[in-house]
Amino acid sequence: MKNRLIGAALVLAVCVPALILGGVVMKALLAAVALIASYEFTSIRHKSFNVLLFIMLAAFIFVVNIFPQRSTGLILTFVIALFAAGILFADVTMDDISSTLMMGIIIGFAIQSILKIYGDYDYTKIATSRNYLVLAYIAVASFGCDVAALFCGMLFGKHPLIPRVSPKKTVEGAVGGWLIGALAAYLFGYFFHIFDPNKTMLLFYSLTLPLIAQLGDLSFSLIKRNYGVKDYGSLIPGHGGILDRVDSLLFCLIFFSSTGMLLL
Repeated sequence: MKNRLIGAALVLAVCVPALILGGVVMKALLAAVALIASYEFTSIRHKSFNVLLFIMLAAFIFVVNIFPQRSTGLILTFVIALFAAGILFADVTMDDISSTLMMGIIIGFAIQSILKIYGDYDYTKIATSRNYLVLAYIAVASFGCDVAALFCGMLFGKHPLIPRVSPKKTVEGAVGGWLIGALAAYLFGYFFHIFDPNKTMLLFYSLTLPLIAQLGDLSFSLIKRNYGVKDYGSLIPGHGGILDRVDSLLFCLIFFSSTGMLLL
């Protein structure tokens, strides 16, 4: 637990200034996260680290955020490039092609979602010009659910949730994480007037984001089970790698951004 607290403090010390300042500072942090996440994912393959897949994955994440208006074409080009790598190099398998494509889309569009929230799209229907508070709201829903699920599972957990995906998660932890995460998100959004005057939208996202967070957590656990690893890395004390820490947040960002463009 001590290592987890130290790791959480380090993450906050790095992320909070970038979150508030935005601009170049935020983009530098996102670039670092993209590179580290690409390295972590490429490193958990059944075989040795593949430099080509790392370069292709990182390049796609960067390019899809430099040219977001061309996302569809870039995805299709990425598919072609991955198949070409599989044909030319015996070390690149079909599993590598599909998993690298999937991870590129998840990380790439999660980062794109952050940039949208910071101003690439008009979020004027969110009653604040301080868009970092919108990101903080999403983070509260995601990480609040994670922390609450951990402690509720430790205190009350008796019934396994989905053992083949994540052996330690329990039904009690999942329910407690959802309820407490939703409450924390609602109170944060209410206090900072994130959706004023639309309290219905605040309630909708406060209830759904913690569920999406748990789906993201379980999805990344499923990937780790597929590759037979416990963690994506060891960069953050007590938490594992970058992907171990942001797995639930990535799904929340994509969900909020994609539905927000339709609903907000």
